[in-house]
Amino acid sequence: MVSLHPGGGVVPLGRIEMHDLDVLRLILRGSSVVDWYRLHFKTVDEVRAYIRVNGFDPDDPTDRARLREIQAHAVEYLTEHLRYRRVPELIRDAELEDLFEYASGRGRRAHRLYACLILKVMHVVHYVAAHELLSMLPISNAELAVILRGRVENVVRGLIERGFPIVEFSGNAKSDYSVITKLLAKKDTQAAQVFDKLRFRFVMKRLEDLPALLVALTRELFPFNFVVPSQSDNTLVDLDRLLQRAGNQRLIRALMAPKEELNESSRLDLHGSRNEFSGPGYRVVHFVSEVPLRIDRVLPFQSRHLSGRGSVVFGTVEFQVLDVVTAHANEQGENRHSAYKARQIVKVKERLERGKREKVNKNGEAEA
Repeated sequence: MVSLHPGGGVVPLGRIEMHDLDVLRLILRGSSVVDWYRLHFKTVDEVRAYIRVNGFDPDDPTDRARLREIQAHAVEYLTEHLRYRRVPELIRDAELEDLFEYASGRGRRAHRLYACLILKVMHVVHYVAAHELLSMLPISNAELAVILRGRVENVVRGLIERGFPIVEFSGNAKSDYSVITKLLAKKDTQAAQVFDKLRFRFVMKRLEDLPALLVALTRELFPFNFVVPSQSDNTLVDLDRLLQRAGNQRLIRALMAPKEELNESSRLDLHGSRNEFSGPGYRVVHFVSEVPLRIDRVLPFQSRHLSGRGSVVFGTVEFQVLDVVTAHANEQGENRHSAYKARQIVKVKERLERGKREKVNKNGEAEA
């Protein structure tokens, strides 16, 4: 599969573990960690690496204090608002690394349950605080996009330097016209749902390389828990078949195991609410994620009204991932991008001119 230097943080599909399988299925399905009921972290080092990709330094006293605040807030919400009165003291007061170990199966089943409850609420508490912080900072969307682009490009540069088989990488922001067209074309699209203002596209050497890239991105760029639910389309990767071909017998057995082992244990079929403007043969892995940014490192701030909200904000990014063969096929015939845009514009004109008596021809011109 993928040959990389030791310590590169990228794992061939034939050797990925249970945690990575859960993460891949989350991305490809666009599901939510709030529905998970266990984790699969195996070591403290794995947990600490996950804390870092969330934007926190586990060795920094200030970051540790912020994480304790988030944990205390989550426990208070569970016990006072939701009336979970039996949260074990062992779990309620656990160090964060221990909390992840309990959520991964250490101790009794009740320990795992309550550890998962706390971590799920921590996920939401942190997310809300980060967005409140961003709304209060003197930074424009354009400035945030520059910081975000730099963060993404830095991670990708590191992957390429380690020999990762990325054939093509590109990123761009949607133009104002593109955003307006998208809003006009889709009835169910509101301004808050235009996630792909900033988007990045990866073309990999082979189809088999795609899962390894997704795993790498969740380890180095965005934590798996901030993949945006219900915004994934996968019309390309049959993960179960790729695991069979890679000979990963452990995970093949896990896919057939009872529900207890995996958070999403049913077969992962190709799926996706196919874009109505895409060509009939267009295939891609598309998903949206929130990327954590340590805003205090590029925009130092000290203010009382910002206290209690941490130093992490999020930038929302669309990702498109495919292989060379598929990328070529996507630019042929009805699949090509120009045909996509033409179909989209026809739909926009139809909506704008609804109620008009004249017919509209293929060129968008009114006919008597």
